Amino acid sequence: TNQNKENATKVGLLVKEHDLNKDGNTVIVGAWEKYLEDQSKSEGDDDDAAVAKIDIVDVAHGVSFAMSPKDDVELDLIKKSSVLSNKILKHGCIPRLEEIIDSEQTVTHEQLATEIDEIIGDPSKINLKVPSEDVDSCYYPIIQSGGDYDIKISAQSNGNELKYDIVTVSLGSRYRMYCSNIARTFLVDPPKKISEMYELLLSVQEACLEAMVVGKPLKSVYKTAVVYLKGHGHDSLVKSLPKNLGFAIGLDFRDGALLLNHKNSTPFRKGMVFNLMIGFQGVPLTDDMKTNTNSKSAVKNLSNYSLLVSDMVVIKSDAQHPEVLTKLAKSLSDISYTINDDDSDDAESEEEEAEDGSDAALARKLQKQEKQGDGAANGQRQSARLAVHQTAAQEVQEGAAERERRQIDLMSRRNEDRLRELAKLSRNKNGESEADRVEELEAYKRTKDFPDYVQPNQVKVDMANQCVILPISGNPIPFHISTIKNVVLPDPDEAATYLRINFYTAGMALGKDAPGNMVKLVQKYAPYASFIREMTFRSLDSQNLTQAFRQISELRKRAKTRELREIEEANLVEQEKLVRTKNERVPRLSDLTMRPVIHGRKTQGNLEAHSNGLRFISTRQEVVDIMYNNIKYAIFQPCENEIMVLVHFHLKNPIMVGKKRQRDIQFFTEVVDASQTVDAGRSSMYDPDEVDDEQRERHLRKRLNQAFKDFCKKVDNVAKKNNYSVEFDIPYRDLGFQGNPHKEMVFIQPTLNCLANLTETPFFLTDLADVDHVHFERVTYLSKAFDAVLINKDFSKQPWRIDMIPNGDKEAIQEWLTDMEITYTEGPMNLNWKQIMNTVKDDDRFYMNTEEDEVTEKEAGWEFLRLFGREDEEEEEGDEDDSEFSEAGPEDEESLEEEESEFDSESDEESDFNADEELEEQGMDWEDMERQAAIDDRRRGTGDDPEPERRGNKRRGSAPKQTRNQARKRRR
Repeated sequence: TNQNKENATKVGLLVKEHDLNKDGNTVIVGAWEKYLEDQSKSEGDDDDAAVAKIDIVDVAHGVSFAMSPKDDVELDLIKKSSVLSNKILKHGCIPRLEEIIDSEQTVTHEQLATEIDEIIGDPSKINLKVPSEDVDSCYYPIIQSGGDYDIKISAQSNGNELKYDIVTVSLGSRYRMYCSNIARTFLVDPPKKISEMYELLLSVQEACLEAMVVGKPLKSVYKTAVVYLKGHGHDSLVKSLPKNLGFAIGLDFRDGALLLNHKNSTPFRKGMVFNLMIGFQGVPLTDDMKTNTNSKSAVKNLSNYSLLVSDMVVIKSDAQHPEVLTKLAKSLSDISYTINDDDSDDAESEEEEAEDGSDAALARKLQKQEKQGDGAANGQRQSARLAVHQTAAQEVQEGAAERERRQIDLMSRRNEDRLRELAKLSRNKNGESEADRVEELEAYKRTKDFPDYVQPNQVKVDMANQCVILPISGNPIPFHISTIKNVVLPDPDEAATYLRINFYTAGMALGKDAPGNMVKLVQKYAPYASFIREMTFRSLDSQNLTQAFRQISELRKRAKTRELREIEEANLVEQEKLVRTKNERVPRLSDLTMRPVIHGRKTQGNLEAHSNGLRFISTRQEVVDIMYNNIKYAIFQPCENEIMVLVHFHLKNPIMVGKKRQRDIQFFTEVVDASQTVDAGRSSMYDPDEVDDEQRERHLRKRLNQAFKDFCKKVDNVAKKNNYSVEFDIPYRDLGFQGNPHKEMVFIQPTLNCLANLTETPFFLTDLADVDHVHFERVTYLSKAFDAVLINKDFSKQPWRIDMIPNGDKEAIQEWLTDMEITYTEGPMNLNWKQIMNTVKDDDRFYMNTEEDEVTEKEAGWEFLRLFGREDEEEEEGDEDDSEFSEAGPEDEESLEEEESEFDSESDEESDFNADEELEEQGMDWEDMERQAAIDDRRRGTGDDPEPERRGNKRRGSAPKQTRNQARKRRR
């Protein structure tokens, strides 16, 4: 027999599925069996010998293990499926459960499960824009309460009435066939013991998450849970744990080969996805545990209870904490409800008030009745949790705290990245740079090259060689035109005419109009050369000096124009020639307007997509070519609320358009004439002409949007066909905000790589890859708007500014910046960025956290802009271990901002304090000086009156120095 097994043919088989289909006469089940049977018969074997030659091996476990790590596409689908389950529970199930409890509706478990199942099948019921064909339910939702609990995934919702005690909810959804599962337990009027058990459950789950790392066996999760319970003195709860603490999940809801039980030795691998289910089944609830429970609470009727928490978990790389995909809050304060007051305390207080017949007792009783409201007076059950308001406030607080934690990590990481970038740039920067090179001036190589018309004691101008020949001691001396600062022809007197020529010299301001090369020459020769500052010539014949004056002025004008043109063309890169598409239909957009214009006021024409670039041909036959390989960002902005639909190209290297170099080229079509007048005399909103106009405009918008969209797709296809890449990005309108980047308020929208306003000119387009940091200015509770400063990675350039952003957009902007991994800080004052950038540019250790001695600590990078200064940290010695962005609020319990979040309270106090310190460093701004002048005038006329100054300080949102010192002591 052993010899037969060694010679047998091994056949890998999914045994379970094969056994289920054994009776079916299908091709899949019978083909291989029939083949082996025919082979055996051909060799002369009987049936028993044929069976002996087949060794069936169950390959289910191996196939499951091989498919368990998910690729990026699968992980993305599972994440979306998890978000779907999360939102259905958060926005569909929980509000409905709260409604049932608040209004004391009679609903069975099956009825509530049916409602949730309908939401899973049609997510639009909770305003989720997900195609219904992509969504399905993994199983019928499980709702349990009233003491009848089963935390297995195979449990079912029964027809019993929903009780207001311990409610467990489990639901699973599919998104494009990929599964997810989530479960939560909700406690209504819970005794203290149950609350403690729930917090223990969360601690066990956190311990299990830490055990889910690459390389460890699956059974380590179950072992961790048992060790944790025994280590904390809860040995009796070990038997309440389910046999499996979860399972692998993906296309199959439950992978039976990858269970989180006590004997599975399969190791965790990167990319595996598990549903971690931690619960306690059938925990006894004695009468002693229910002593302090309200007599009206349904928990009084329970003899045992169960708790369950389930989340989707992705295994990350080595030593990394796994990622939890279902992020619905599950802390005790989030799932605990109080719907009944403590009637025992109320009864005692009522008896005391009855014995005390005073007016004070009556007033206290009336006040209590007002707080309880009409429902409480009628004996109805009232929920103590204001679901909508508290949930929204808590989400804002948690979002701000989480955002600040991410910003701290991001700031540290960005500092390290910038250090590496600067080190790499310094290594690649060898020799003298192009900007530091000086071109020596040479008009003539020898005196024989002087023009023939040069005469002694006469001023002559050589237009060809760009020099002025001046007589010095009777000898003609040439001076290059770039050395001349200006030329003056004073009014002649009766005897003679004068000509004064001023030169660029060291020791004086050269001015912004000085040629760049001349500035470098003056700096080069200033230490050891002598300079001529001024020369004056006198002539009895006015014609010669007057002609020289006109020629020198014209030559200076030509030199200035030539220098400007060279500067414009300095960074131009020679582009390849456009290869026109032949023998194919060329994608084309007609009747477009181009910005910037080539000549005149408006440039109109057609845009075509060819093999290696785009060509715009104007109605005047002017041509502008844009190569695919020179396009850095391509943006398509449909006309939703704008007056135009456009495509915009941000180029890697600028090109010449007319006589100027341009990096941003735009083509658009107006949907509504921008200069169209608004008729104020419209009589009725039901005017048929107006209705027709609006309908025509909607059709026009739709048609133009579709035409531009189709053109963008065709350009993308043509580029890919010729091995180029042009991807059009669409701005995120829902993340847009109003702001003033130039001289008017515009609507600024982020894209995938930029922050842009493309509707108004001049264009505002900031490449996020060039942004090193963002600082928010004028962030106070007294101002309705704030400013944003986007700092360039190139410190030699001034930052971009966006002024007058409404305060309501600050949270969304900060959330978006955090998602884009861009650090930000905020402060109450406008800063002198020219001075800051000059200081930062000269600091070689700007991104390091130590001084040059490498011992003295300092703030690294842009941390010095934070509202929380290091001086406060040194003074608050008792809080050294606290984070700068700790959620702990100030210790003053009588603060006027008790209802605000603790995080915002701390930020407020420190913001005011640091703002005044910066004021002392930088001096007064224009408004402060005007206000101080008005105070001085008032004092001279009516005597000293410090009240206006106090009023001014209050209006500005800053406190006097004495108040700041008191605030500092109060924080300590």
